[in-house]
Amino acid sequence: MADKDNSPTNPNIPAPGQGATDDGDFGELSKKLLGIYQPILEEELKRAATPDQLEKESLSPPNCQDELDFANRIFNSFLTDDVAIRLLPKEGRELLGPIERWRWCLLHIRCCIIFGWLVCRRPRTFRAFVYYAYRYWLCVREAIGTPVSNPPKPEEKQDFATLVHALAAAYKPYLTDQLASVEFPAGIPDEVLGGRIDCFEGEEEAAAVFERFLTLETAPALLGKAAFEAHRRDPFFQFCRCWCLCSIRFGCCLAGVRNLAGLLRCLRLYIRCIRDCFRPLVCQILTPAADSCAEATFVPACSPLIAVPIVGTAAGAAFDHYTLSYSFGGNPPVNDAVVYPDCTRPPAHTSFTTPIFSSTLGYLDVFLLPTGVTEFTIFLDVFDSKGGHTLCTQSFKLRTTAVEITAAAKVNALVGEDPFNPGTFPKLIKSVNDPNPAVPETSIGGAFSADGSAYTVGCDRIMTQFLMSRFAVNPLAPVPTFPDATGGTPLLPTGAVVYADSPAHPWNSGCLGGVSSNIILNGDLVAQWAVRHCTFLGMPYTVPKVEALPFWDSTPLNGRFVLHLEVRDHVLPGGPFPGTVAAVDQVAVWIDNQQPIGLIKSIGGTSGCQDLHLKDYLGTTAEIVGVAWDPPIDPAAPQKAPNDNFGTYSMSFQKNGGGSGVIPIAAPHVRVPNIFPGPLGGAVGTLTNWDIVAALDGGSGPLPPGSPKLVRGDRCPYVVVLEVSDNTHVGDSGSNHSTGPILYAINVINDIP
Repeated sequence: MADKDNSPTNPNIPAPGQGATDDGDFGELSKKLLGIYQPILEEELKRAATPDQLEKESLSPPNCQDELDFANRIFNSFLTDDVAIRLLPKEGRELLGPIERWRWCLLHIRCCIIFGWLVCRRPRTFRAFVYYAYRYWLCVREAIGTPVSNPPKPEEKQDFATLVHALAAAYKPYLTDQLASVEFPAGIPDEVLGGRIDCFEGEEEAAAVFERFLTLETAPALLGKAAFEAHRRDPFFQFCRCWCLCSIRFGCCLAGVRNLAGLLRCLRLYIRCIRDCFRPLVCQILTPAADSCAEATFVPACSPLIAVPIVGTAAGAAFDHYTLSYSFGGNPPVNDAVVYPDCTRPPAHTSFTTPIFSSTLGYLDVFLLPTGVTEFTIFLDVFDSKGGHTLCTQSFKLRTTAVEITAAAKVNALVGEDPFNPGTFPKLIKSVNDPNPAVPETSIGGAFSADGSAYTVGCDRIMTQFLMSRFAVNPLAPVPTFPDATGGTPLLPTGAVVYADSPAHPWNSGCLGGVSSNIILNGDLVAQWAVRHCTFLGMPYTVPKVEALPFWDSTPLNGRFVLHLEVRDHVLPGGPFPGTVAAVDQVAVWIDNQQPIGLIKSIGGTSGCQDLHLKDYLGTTAEIVGVAWDPPIDPAAPQKAPNDNFGTYSMSFQKNGGGSGVIPIAAPHVRVPNIFPGPLGGAVGTLTNWDIVAALDGGSGPLPPGSPKLVRGDRCPYVVVLEVSDNTHVGDSGSNHSTGPILYAINVINDIP
């Protein structure tokens, strides 16, 4: 642990309050760090001269203890008392005083460096992250003199379980952000080509996981309740946490270096980070900039969230927590729309306990901001553990553009490769959220909703209307992009949903006690202005309200279409109506409103209602001839889903007054006759070859009650049933088009000798 020979009385070490210059400190610290790595590098160079020995070692399976031993070898000798004091700025030495006063803090810092180094050495799963958190927990408990028992006591097991759950909560926003990037990769190529994504991508996001994990709430589980209570009131307790986070970043940085210059860059960042921990309370809002026009953006880590990011600094010596709030129109500050970096919100969480340095302080959820308001003021309050407080504010204009079709018939939309035009990537609806071209698109039909958002406001402009339209498109050509609704057919006879901010079209309305926004955000875009009937003190009255219909009836359309959303706005306070196109979105859909075809023509050559003799089928089967067929949506398009969306067919039989049974089908998902694209004309095919004797011959009897079989010498009417369905997602419920039950009656005679 700490080197006892290098105590603060050593003349080579600056005493508290008498620190050397930063350059002098860095020189000594860099010599120390390089001196640790030098013998390791020299050993590896010597080993390179003995390839036979290295080959033998390579045959031995690696184990986790190897990397732990290596980490201890590097960092055990680095964080001496000398190094620790040189890392601290003058004000830090004055705050901390003699090193024995804060040795408990120093002792566990080495564990923080090792934790960061281990986790960042290569990509890890969450389960591996938990393993290193376990090693970190053991290291910290050992360092502060409260080692974990072997086996752990029940309260120690509970502490570790608490840490795992906290780590899961801290890791989830990172994982959600990565998943969103995978599911919506459309803009990533431009970011890479434009230089906005490079080899340093993700460093801040990874660091944020540690910051969300090591909070005041997890400290008792990490240190142990007794140690936590013993040290929580130390004036440098928050600094110790800040130093630990800096150390984790330092270890993580060292894990990725490839040369000695990289080591020194990590050291400089480490020193800068520690010095930031001792700055006086800092309150700064960087963005939105003063009087700027801020844009809302999608926040994948807290999905679904469209919000205004608030970036700045809330930190300093003895930092305890900060709060965010906002005001508008001269009203007092509120926090209803505030979301903190870990995705928590008021009223459950009204503050954030992690210091933030020039990073995201939180967000304003635009869905919870008042509609039609375009100017806001942010309030950032930063508090220290001694009751100190500082406040900063920033006023800005907000432009919200939430224009998106997210689903049709409740089938989610995503950008993926068009199976009918490879190499093109339009917005489609698919059976699952998978951009893989092998995943078929989903055909939809009947009456269905179109989910999404239609809202734009801010920076001296306001929405005037939105319009949902449809365009017929050729499936053999790439899906075109429509810049506006010109040439399209409105989904509803009422046309656009108009917002004139007049008594007839207010931004907010409703019955007394139930006033709500008329803007559609994450709702059904198949909507129109309607009349809502209300009563007050027994007196009826009406108010205008945007209401979902909630369905657009797509019948009798068949083919490939684009559902298109156009939003227009104009200049405030009242520019020309309806103004210009503010934003559009579209999604390609296959619409199918055709019913499958089902027909039974004959059974064993016997026409309907005629006699069928079982003796004629001894040793053979009865061929059932008919049709189980579904036409393509577009006969000119290739035979692939969803244009070819035949589903299945099934057959069964029912004895008059008796039991029933299933008639096996050889290939239930193959249309009969197997003709594509048609037309079918009068063609028929074999639905199945039915082993009718095995199914119906009851022998000499007697038969149990409800048996579907027939005793020899007896006769009885039977009904054969055919049902045919397709794969079309009909309506929001997702049922399929189906035909049947189709009934076919025959008179069966069991004349088997």
